[in-house]
Parts: sequence; structure tokens; C-alpha cells
Amino acid sequence: MRKRDLLLQLSGQACDMEGQPSPLTLPEVSSIKKAFSNNQCPRQTFYQAMDLYVRQHVEPVQAMFTTWMSGAKAQVQGQDIPFSRVITWCQEQARHGARKLLAKEVRSLCRFLAPFSHATWQAMLATLEKDLGYRDYLGYCQEKRGRPLEDIARLASQFLEMTDHRYRRLISPWLKAATGLNLDEAMRFDAIYLLGLRYLDGYFPHGNLKDTIKGYFSRLGIEIFNNPRLTIHPDRASGGQSFCMPVRIPGDIHIIIGPGLGWLDLESLFHELGHALGLIYTDERLAPEYKDFYQSLALSESFAFLFQRLCISRRFLVEVLKLKRKRSEMLSWVHSAKWLVLARRYAAKSVIEYENFSRGRIKRGQDLYARFMKQKTGFSYDPETYLFDLMPDFYTMDYFTAFLGASCMWEYLDTQLGENWMLDRRVFTILKEWWSHGNRYDLLDFVEKFCQGPLTPDAFLRGLPVDFPVDLMPA
Repeated sequence: MRKRDLLLQLSGQACDMEGQPSPLTLPEVSSIKKAFSNNQCPRQTFYQAMDLYVRQHVEPVQAMFTTWMSGAKAQVQGQDIPFSRVITWCQEQARHGARKLLAKEVRSLCRFLAPFSHATWQAMLATLEKDLGYRDYLGYCQEKRGRPLEDIARLASQFLEMTDHRYRRLISPWLKAATGLNLDEAMRFDAIYLLGLRYLDGYFPHGNLKDTIKGYFSRLGIEIFNNPRLTIHPDRASGGQSFCMPVRIPGDIHIIIGPGLGWLDLESLFHELGHALGLIYTDERLAPEYKDFYQSLALSESFAFLFQRLCISRRFLVEVLKLKRKRSEMLSWVHSAKWLVLARRYAAKSVIEYENFSRGRIKRGQDLYARFMKQKTGFSYDPETYLFDLMPDFYTMDYFTAFLGASCMWEYLDTQLGENWMLDRRVFTILKEWWSHGNRYDLLDFVEKFCQGPLTPDAFLRGLPVDFPVDLMPA
């Protein structure tokens, strides 16, 4: 099925494959459940089977939704914008007026597509309830993860409170400098443009970036472009959605990535490399439940965010990309501020999704979504976009905790190797040890064991900038 998913991403259409297993049946699920209850089956294997069963029942409904969505287009000033390219278009569109027109178009498209999106959620919930006997989705996800999601929602709420003053102090002048907008008049699509950093691509280094990146990792002892376990597919348009897709762990990992034309493409490459390297260096002797089956991807996302932050760090920009000091300081400041915006976005969404699923509200959760996101991010969100911003398996919480996890890792490496750790070959020894454990630890246990402390916002807060650098920002 992983092979099928990869071919789907590469070709854009489903592929019939020989040897594909027949769908998992309910009696087979019951047999696995009985083995699990008798301690004859690892919990990871049991929940992997549950997820597979649910996926097989949702896919036909999802296929219908995808078909309608693939044909949906917004029209802005004579230009057709496919629904799947809305975010990319916003990242590149410097005119607020055009983004505002797109928001109006997307609002209408979401109203039309919402019943199809809602149907996929209903199919999943019905399968969990009627076939698998779960009372609600929240309970299933908590049982699968082995941790109460209420704790993450509470941590997210605390994070929002702890960072509110700093956020307002940083975001308002940065938004004004980059877009000319005040925060109270900005919308979500303006935030997408702000975080896309396309307005700073004029500072992107020229020359053979592939050789620069290859040389950097080679000096650390890591092969990227000539690694038989890793295939990089540079087939995506600039700014398009990037993926890391394992076919066989650790031996056959694929990255689908853009052509490397700007900062966003560089971030995407390093983010996916963070995933890929963690998979490549997973100990192949691990049992499948620690190597192949993931009930939460928060740890993998932490490695991805660690690498994404690395490539826009001041040290990397100066020492590896050879940018001038002032430009490097400006770019690293912007990226730190971007980190705060993203972390708060996922923290706010974590609170919203926990609240809505606790109350059994999916379709009716859009009012809380629009109100709370405006309150916590400052950007206005259309209620109609709620279902299209809703991630299954509480992946939003994985993203939020991964920002904290990456900060704990960063601070630990600072402590052990100094602030130049990303240039120190010894870092590979530490990372390889971390990666070798695969999925044996969830993020909270990993940070406790390997980063010498619990998962808290403290390291993230210590890495935030204090003031907006007026003298560094370009006119």
C-alpha cells in the first residue's frame, strides 16, 4: 500500500498493482483484537490493523471527494486557480487585493465541497462505531496513542497564554513591513503569503545549491543524493506540497520535492530530509511495531522541524550558504518569528479540535474555529474552511508538540556540542543514535530520555527573538 501511495503521488492517479492484498475483513480484525487482548499481539500491530480497516472503508468516499475537489477552480482576475493550488498561489501572490478575491472564491468552493468532505468523516466515524465498537473518535485516538489528548490540549492552551504578548509584539510590525497591512485587517491568506517568504527570495543564493547541500551533509558523514536507500524526486512545482514516503523502512525511502528556487523550497527539502534520515537510519533489526507502525508521528515531525530550522539558522546561512552577516541575521529572525506563528496556529487548532471532538461537533465546529483562530492568531478565518483545515488522527497535535520537541533537541545539541553543532561532525553520532530507535519511544518519552528533561515550551520560548529588527528588514 505504501508503494501504491508513492505511485499515486508521482503520477497523480491511482495504480492497479499486482500482489496487492485483499481488504482486511471484520473477522480478521476480530481475530487480531482477540490476540491483542490475550497479550499475543503488540498494541502497535493491533492499532495499525484498525487504521487499515478504517482506511479501506473510507477510501471509496474519499475518492469521490477527491474527484470533485480536483475539478474545483477559483477564478481571480481571469486566472483559473485549482483548489489544490490555493496555498501555493497565496504564497506567491504579493497583492492583498488579489488574495482577498481568492478568499471569496474559496469560501464559495468550500460551501459546495463541504458535504463531500463531511461524508468522509462520517464514513470513518461510522466504521469506528458500528464495526469496531468505539463510542467516539476522541476515545479511539486516545486509546491508540496511549495518552490522554486532554493533556496536549491543556499544554497548547498554556502555550498560547505564555506567548501571546511576544506574538503581538513581533507579528504586527513584521506583517506591516512585509505586506503593508495591519493585523486587524489581515486574513488567513495574508498569513500564508507572509510565511511563504517569497518576498525574500531575492536573497536566495545563486549557483549549484545541490552541490552545496551535498557537500554539507557529506562533511557530516551523511550521503543524500547518492544514498541507495533514498530517492529524491524533484518533480514538484516550486512551493508545491512536498512529501516523504517510505516504501520499506529503512531500505527504500522517497522524497517528492520542489526544484529549489527559494527559501520555501529549501525549508521543504530539509523538512522532508528530517523525516527521511530518521527512517533510513532506523535499526533494521527492530520488530515491525517499532520500525513500521506509527500511532503518532510527533517524533518524526520533531526531526523534520529540527532540520527545517537548521537550514535557515544564522550559522548555516553564513557558513554553508555564504550569505552576508546582515542578511543572515534578518532571515534567521524572520524564520524564528515564522516558527512562533506556526506553533501558535497549531496550538490553537489543537484546542479547537479537542473541544469539538469532545462535544461530538464536526460539521458544527466551524464557529468556534473561526472565532478562536482570529482571537489567537490575529488573522481572520472563514468558518467555511474549517473542514478543509481539519486533520485526521489529531495530527495537528503532533505538529504542535513537534515544535516543542525540535526546540528541546536543538537546545540539547547546543549544550552538548556548542552553538555550531550543525557544523560539527559529532552531531551525526548523536542523531544516528536517536534515529536508530525508530518508533520505540513516543515524543514525550524520547525527550525525557535523550534531551534530559520533560517536554515543555521552555526551550521554544528561549529561542524566540525579542524585538522586531527594523534596521534589518528590506524596504
